[in-house]
Amino acid sequence: MSLSAVLNSARSSLSAISERTRTVSENIANVDNPDHSRRIAQNVSGQHGVLRVAISRAQDAEILDRLLEYTSRQTAAATRAEGLDKLGLIHGDADSEVSPAALVSRLQADLQAFASMPDNATAASRAVGTARDLAAAINRGAEAVAALRAEADAEVERSVARINDLLAQFHEANAAIVTGRLSDAELVRNHDARDRALMGLAEELDIRTVAQADGGLAIYTTSGAVLYERGAREVRFEPAPGGLLPGAPGGRVVIDNVPVTGDSAIMGITSGRLAGLVELRDDLAASWETQLDELARGLVEAFAESDPAGTLPDAAGLFTWPGAPALPPAGTHTPGLARALAVNPLADPQAGGDAFLLRDGGMAGAAYVVNTSGVSGFTDRLLQLSAALDVPRGFDAAAGLPATASVKDFAATSGGWLQEQRALASRDADHAAALLTRTSDALSRATGVDLDEELTVMMQLERSYQATARVLATVDNMLAALMQSMR
Repeated sequence: MSLSAVLNSARSSLSAISERTRTVSENIANVDNPDHSRRIAQNVSGQHGVLRVAISRAQDAEILDRLLEYTSRQTAAATRAEGLDKLGLIHGDADSEVSPAALVSRLQADLQAFASMPDNATAASRAVGTARDLAAAINRGAEAVAALRAEADAEVERSVARINDLLAQFHEANAAIVTGRLSDAELVRNHDARDRALMGLAEELDIRTVAQADGGLAIYTTSGAVLYERGAREVRFEPAPGGLLPGAPGGRVVIDNVPVTGDSAIMGITSGRLAGLVELRDDLAASWETQLDELARGLVEAFAESDPAGTLPDAAGLFTWPGAPALPPAGTHTPGLARALAVNPLADPQAGGDAFLLRDGGMAGAAYVVNTSGVSGFTDRLLQLSAALDVPRGFDAAAGLPATASVKDFAATSGGWLQEQRALASRDADHAAALLTRTSDALSRATGVDLDEELTVMMQLERSYQATARVLATVDNMLAALMQSMR
């Protein structure tokens, strides 16, 4: 081999070492970056030394697919758990003193205490005060549910906007890869960018990818809706007509004109933050909203006043609503009733009313007075009201609770239902988080940067550099000797 060939080989070796050192340095700089896949630099040999340095990246498509799946599961579960925790904080546990169930029991005890001393104004005021606290607790719960559903509805819209933004980012990277005109370094950077977009999409909804012949990827939801196929498809949020109404579902999400949420969804999404938000808004929170409405209706019915002569329809008594004096339709959900429930001001001392109307009747008018003789020791009405809280009555099946129960049992069951849903959501979130952590660790081991390994490669490159430098020094000496001999 001629000296010039040796010199060219050494020069190409130095260039390759420089490029590989840059690659190792980039790996080391991103050792804590979860979005960075390890760069792998390999020499491509030519006739005289290294032709070029080929740069690729570590990847594991199978683990990445699992990571996308578990990411969607985890974000859906975490979204449900977070929303239910917010609802649970409103009244505390089912046996909390401020929960509707506890207040119903306390109201029954106050009615019995009032019946034991029916001429006691303090006992009368205490019973009405507990009823006021109960109505306020139901109002507070209903308002919190409405706020949570509105927040979830707004988050759905933001999620859709993020999905469209991520699809645009994915398209930019995917289109660059498909062109085939990128350097190795640019190619791996675009592969990383594409994976980052996929991970972001997986946080929002459940996806699967399909490799295409040109090196690109197509993206579908797991149910088959097309998100990306040589171009991003439109993802659109359609607000509910008339806004988010009590007892009604919120706006739906449409992908490429195909509904993926709501009752009309033919390719419904099953996981991801978007699915969790929709389930929270239209199922979990809506169910508890219905339960509160039904509890309010049960209270209006239980405390209704009856005409002693039996000629007039029952009318709202201690608990009233905007449709009073009529009672809400029996056994049927009246949306928004929980937010409108109130204590009749005619019996509320704080509103200038007479608490003894609870004992005597007549909140709906003189025709409904049951203590017609005005006896101060009259107890029939109080005992009847106390017993009414234990009388089975019909509730709308839409509440998701037993269709027949007493007001007292319904309140307790509703509180228990919420706590059970919180526990289930928390368990699912913990399980999904564990799966995600294990899969993320597996992908990191397969494609992440191992600092010890990179430092070892750096030391090998350093030795290669030293050896090449010695070759160059030797060639330089030989050329110097040759030139000296020619003088």
